[in-house]
Amino acid sequence: MAKFYVEGGIFKDLADPKPLPGTEESYGPFDSEREADKVWRARMAEKIDICNHRLRVFERD
Repeated sequence: MAKFYVEGGIFKDLADPKPLPGTEESYGPFDSEREADKVWRARMAEKIDICNHRLRVFERD
């Protein structure tokens, strides 16, 4: 059964594929995309003023 995760952090710029060291964030696994989305929304709202803060929800088997 697939699980959902939220990962990301603060990036130097949008072309850089890895977050800056010490800013990495990882949450999960979640049983549903809805649960992961709730965490994504809450974490994004906390850092709304940081323009290089990105998180994404993704699925893994």
